[in-house]
Amino acid sequence: MSKDAIRQIRETEDQAAVLCRVAEEKAAEMREQVRQKGEEHCALVRESTEAEYAAELTEMRRRATALEAKKRAEAEAEAKVLKAAAREKINEAVKIIVWEIVEKCQ
Repeated sequence: MSKDAIRQIRETEDQAAVLCRVAEEKAAEMREQVRQKGEEHCALVRESTEAEYAAELTEMRRRATALEAKKRAEAEAEAKVLKAAAREKINEAVKIIVWEIVEKCQ
């Protein structure tokens, strides 16, 4: 081979080495960009998910509070009815108890 051909081969190899380094650097930059975009996307998804669940949790708490208030009102109304019914029968109950005591004592 002539010196000119050998020189061209070496230049071509040098150019190939430079192209490989440039390609590796470009690939590293692209990987970094993709990583950053992935982290940004992950953060956005996390924020939106947290906001969505916070809103759902707020709605569930509101509904639970409303249900609690409704059930409390129902229980209080039922208690009033039972208390009124008990008051109506308290005199009769006292008489029955007293007469049973009197009968047992005789």
